[in-house]
Amino acid sequence: MSKRDEYVDKLKHKLDDWNEDIEKLEAKADHVKDDLKDKYEEEIVVVRKQRDNIKEKTMELVESSEEAWDELKVGVEAAWHKLTEAIDRAHSKF
Repeated sequence: MSKRDEYVDKLKHKLDDWNEDIEKLEAKADHVKDDLKDKYEEEIVVVRKQRDNIKEKTMELVESSEEAWDELKVGVEAAWHKLTEAIDRAHSKF
């Protein structure tokens, strides 16, 4: 397995973890008072958008040439960091 394949595989597993985190956040949001529900939903929307961004970037990695791979990896890692922060922030608010 190539270095890129290993990296993409790692991303796919991490996306599965993030999807589980999002599901947990959604479950928590279902049990909050109505006046807080909108705020929780807004946070979840942000997290979903960032997750979707990483999915797109992962597909770009899969389809990229060897030359473009290193550049795309930097963008994926930046998006990964943003998503991790957003999930952590949402968990702390909930």
